[in-house]
Amino acid sequence: MSLSEGTEAVSFGLILHSGNARSYGMEAISLAKSGEWDKAEECVEKGKEELLLAQKTHADMIQKEAGGDKTEMSLLLMHSEDHFMMGQLTIDLANEVIDIYKKLEGEVKK
Repeated sequence: MSLSEGTEAVSFGLILHSGNARSYGMEAISLAKSGEWDKAEECVEKGKEELLLAQKTHADMIQKEAGGDKTEMSLLLMHSEDHFMMGQLTIDLANEVIDIYKKLEGEVKK
């Protein structure tokens, strides 16, 4: 059974943008560790932009399915969903870690 081009394209789009978001989140954590707050927050914003692209793809897929156009399930699609969740989690975590480092450095009032 071969994967349809549409499902494959959606999967790779999710992987691309979610992976970029994850990378930006990890970079933000590293920058925060070094006290580079502005650069860290800039990375978080770039990660959020990538997540918006992934979320649009994801929402389009859900809307199509809700309209009766069933999505072909595949291992690649499940893998892309994992990347999507990891990208979201990493950006959320990066925000929290930045705040923790700022508090440790006295940059944020408790």
